[in-house]
Amino acid sequence: MAIFLCKVLAMRKIMSLTLFTLCVLSSWAQINSVEQTISDSLALAREKEIISEYGFRDTATLAEVANKLQIKDIDRWKSYLGLEPHNEKLDKMSLRKLGITPYKALLAQQYSIYGFTELSTLEEVATALKMPVKKIKQEIGLDKPNSPKWDSYSLQSLNLTPEDIKKIHREFEEKSLNFGLNVTLVGMLTVFTALLITSIIIGQLNHLNRPAKEKKADLKITPGGKVRSASATLNHNVIAALVATIFLHEQSLEEKRKIALTFKRTPTNQWRASAMLNMPNREMYLKRR
Repeated sequence: MAIFLCKVLAMRKIMSLTLFTLCVLSSWAQINSVEQTISDSLALAREKEIISEYGFRDTATLAEVANKLQIKDIDRWKSYLGLEPHNEKLDKMSLRKLGITPYKALLAQQYSIYGFTELSTLEEVATALKMPVKKIKQEIGLDKPNSPKWDSYSLQSLNLTPEDIKKIHREFEEKSLNFGLNVTLVGMLTVFTALLITSIIIGQLNHLNRPAKEKKADLKITPGGKVRSASATLNHNVIAALVATIFLHEQSLEEKRKIALTFKRTPTNQWRASAMLNMPNREMYLKRR
């Protein structure tokens, strides 16, 4: 009996888990269906706006739609639609035959001009424009631009058009260009000012370290001891004393050279040099041999 009760309880648990799983799956399916219905309704509403704004339906040919959307590069536009760019026969076919909705044609036109569409997120737009996403969020007036929650929002959900973002991008580039020009000018002025100050300091140092001028000699004497020129105010006794001093100095130098030549001769051993000199002992040794 106890085993039977355990089996019944286990079956009830399994049934409850199965019912719970089915309820969760059905709720997810309902949510997905609601989201799909909302997206479809938005697409239909947008197609009605396209019809009223541009005046074409899915029955219009590809060439007519290109004319309505004022597309210049039709081949590029066709490549964004997933069509063969150089196939001219497609231009005469309607959008319905090609499986293209008017909304898709408009999105392809936006992508061919701006590089993004109104369904692109802020992060995708920033990547396409090579612009900080924080700057875009600041310009469009979002609160907490540092928060990443806005990055996944599309332009359409924020009531923005690609043209609005392009205008913001142009203003950003102008400000960036002006900022870069100002930084360059400030840097150049700083460098030139530093060079000017350095040149002034070097010039002043040259004036401070100027070598002293050589004074003209009051008395000039030739190497022979004769007076070549003398100042008019110089006393003759002073001249005679200078000449005598120079003469005595030269004479003392000559005497020192002679003494050094006498006492600093190379010492020689006469007995070792006997092979070159005729010494008495050498003659005696030769006779004994």
